[in-house]
Amino acid sequence: MKQVHYTSGLPRSCSTLLQNLLAQNSLIHATATSGVHEIMYLSKAFFKTDEFRSIPNAKTGEAIFLDFMRAGIRNAFDSITDRPVVVDKSRSWIGSATLLFQLFPDAKILVPVRDIRGVLSSMEKKFQAHPGFQTENSQVDTARLQTVEGRCQFWMDTAPVGIAVQRLHEVARLHKDKVHFVHAESLTSDPQATMSKVWEYMGMDPIIHNVSNIEQYTHEHELGWPHGDHSVRSEVTPLVPDWDKILGRNLSEGIHQKFNWIQNL
Repeated sequence: MKQVHYTSGLPRSCSTLLQNLLAQNSLIHATATSGVHEIMYLSKAFFKTDEFRSIPNAKTGEAIFLDFMRAGIRNAFDSITDRPVVVDKSRSWIGSATLLFQLFPDAKILVPVRDIRGVLSSMEKKFQAHPGFQTENSQVDTARLQTVEGRCQFWMDTAPVGIAVQRLHEVARLHKDKVHFVHAESLTSDPQATMSKVWEYMGMDPIIHNVSNIEQYTHEHELGWPHGDHSVRSEVTPLVPDWDKILGRNLSEGIHQKFNWIQNL
């Protein structure tokens, strides 16, 4: 039975880099975005069934669900890896943090975060590099996509950015003392010190990381292309705070004032 931890946070915040640094520890299987959370999410449909309603005591049905999910999560990776510790990545885990801590009170959740100006700047650069790409949401809201201000607001109102910020705000409100925020800026500027804090939080001995020649351990289907590329550079280099250039100084300042709380996590 494996020990399972979790990575879940903001998009464009170096979660893929984090996973691949974790996997440099031979004890850890770090996943790309996996379907384990969605299996749990779909299993919640049990509470809508006639079978659940036929159980004399609803709490018994809830206990069945919880025990089922505990066993399922703990054993989900048995045929995938021999490594005894799994760090499962899904951006949805922080949206289910309360349930996760009910299942596993000692669960460890790594939460990658980044200055929202950097997140939106990264989104804008992807937009400029692939101007023909449209999502279903953007096809019905083309008016807002005509300006950088409109695009930023669109991304803040929709997935993957908007819902991730909402989830982050809630997990910080309810579980700030249980999760560990990993700032992308620190991870890329001082990866060894940042990862030492990660290992301490996880209760594991730190390792010396190779940050000059990272071998990619995770491999992911690019369902979120072009905004969700998940390849890592072989060498860790600091993020460049280019938001004034990409978004404009006035817009950047407004974003900073509204979302500066993220930098204080």
